[in-house]
Amino acid sequence: MASWKTHNCNSCDYSFVGSGKPDALMMGPTIPVICSGCNEIYDRIIHSPIGEKLNGKCYECGSKKYIEWDYKAKKCPQCEDGIVGESDGGVLIMAD
Repeated sequence: MASWKTHNCNSCDYSFVGSGKPDALMMGPTIPVICSGCNEIYDRIIHSPIGEKLNGKCYECGSKKYIEWDYKAKKCPQCEDGIVGESDGGVLIMAD
């Protein structure tokens, strides 16, 4: 079961809710990616263990283009100066 938490940038007001690292949902394994269309971080399902066709679109803008987010460096995709870290408060979702 995946845990999604709120992640906040320490330099700007950017935040996202997600795992923030490689993880897995019932639908398949996920990786954090940055949408090339809107610069939002989201958890992308990389393949379906049952062969289901994946949508692959950004939840915000619908783009199918993305790059992997360096979850170890945690660089903010919005301001590029800040570091995005897990919040102690905020949303905690058990994602399955």
